[in-house]
Amino acid sequence: MGGKPAPAPQVLMPAPTAPTTYLSVVPEKSYQDLAASMKRIQEETGKIQEQRYSEVGTPAEVGARQAGLRVTEAAAYLADTPTGDKYLEQSTGKKDIYQPLAQAAQTQLTEAQKEYAEALKKVGEKPKATVAETPSWATNPPELKA
Repeated sequence: MGGKPAPAPQVLMPAPTAPTTYLSVVPEKSYQDLAASMKRIQEETGKIQEQRYSEVGTPAEVGARQAGLRVTEAAAYLADTPTGDKYLEQSTGKKDIYQPLAQAAQTQLTEAQKEYAEALKKVGEKPKATVAETPSWATNPPELKA
C-alpha cells in the first residue's frame, strides 16, 4: 500500500540559440498579376450589373416605379375617405368629422405626386461602373526593409 513517493519532475531547458530570420521576396510580376485579376473582376461585375439593369431597371427606374405606386396608394386613400352627411351638418350644425382625414389624404397625394415628378426626372440616369485602373502598388511594389 504505501510505497515510495514519485520522484520530483525534472525540467530540462535547452540552451538558447540565435533566432532564424527568413526573407520572402514577392516579384513585381505577382503584383501586376493581382492588378490584372482585379481589373477582370471589375469588368465582370460591370457586365453583371448591366444585365441586372436590363432585367429590373436602373435604380432610378425602380425608384420611379415605387413613387408611382405611392401616388396610386395616396389616391386610393383619398378616394376611399368617407364624406360627412350634409343633411346632418345642416340640421345639427356639427362640422364634417371626416374633413381632417380628407385633408391629410389630399396632402399625402400632393406630396406623392411631387416625389413622382422628381423621380421621373432621374429615370435616364445610370450609375457609373467602377473604373478599373492599375493600382500604384502594381507598378511600384513596396521596398524591402532589412
